[in-house]
Amino acid sequence: MIKPYYETNLGKLYCGDCLEIMPQLNKKFDLIVTDPPYGLNYNDGDLASRWEAIFGGKIENLGVRPICNDGEEAHEQFKQMLKIAKHKLLKGGACCCCCCGGGGPKPLFAKWTLWMDEIIGFKQAVVWDKGGLGMGMHYRRNYEFILIAQNGQPAHRWNGGNNTPNVWQIGKIIPRKDQHPTVKPIKLMNKIIEIHSNRGDIVLDPFLGSGTTAVACERLNRRWIGIEISEEYCEIAKARIEPEARQIKMFQ
Repeated sequence: MIKPYYETNLGKLYCGDCLEIMPQLNKKFDLIVTDPPYGLNYNDGDLASRWEAIFGGKIENLGVRPICNDGEEAHEQFKQMLKIAKHKLLKGGACCCCCCGGGGPKPLFAKWTLWMDEIIGFKQAVVWDKGGLGMGMHYRRNYEFILIAQNGQPAHRWNGGNNTPNVWQIGKIIPRKDQHPTVKPIKLMNKIIEIHSNRGDIVLDPFLGSGTTAVACERLNRRWIGIEISEEYCEIAKARIEPEARQIKMFQ
């Protein structure tokens, strides 16, 4: 039996490769929410310039953790994760994946949409409007997709009613040096989790990063399991989750 790196009353964090850990989890999940590696390279023109501006200096001299591993490796990892997720989701459960800056130059959203539809069954693409001007030249990228697959019909959980728009205006985060380079706003994760799960349901994040999904679950009273391959980010996630878990315990 695998041992958690850290746990609270509501959740468990595992440090390791999600492709190895997910099959060992003897659970079915109401919802999967995650921000997978995108397969992009910091040295791709404007992307490198953005991070050099944030961190100061050249990327190769900063020791900054790349967004992800090699593109093909990241894409294969994503597809294999979806195949395991298919069997770990309850019938009608949703798998919600953040998918990079929309619009190019590499149309990940097109590839990922097709893979999600083939493996699980595609439901919707939500546009996250981050406001302001994003990175890039000519067309500036100020939105991202959240791609949503659903494991069969009907929906296991749906708390959005019949008037939920598929464009959400939520302010972006410009990460500090001590934050994960693709950290997502807690408000964004809250919205996804509230729409697709109920209190007490169990949520899985196979690429937990710095722990935003787990923090949202603690606040919303969802059970959770997070998996993160980097011990550095497991420590950051733990430091973010602990105050939330202590606060909840005080009011129980």
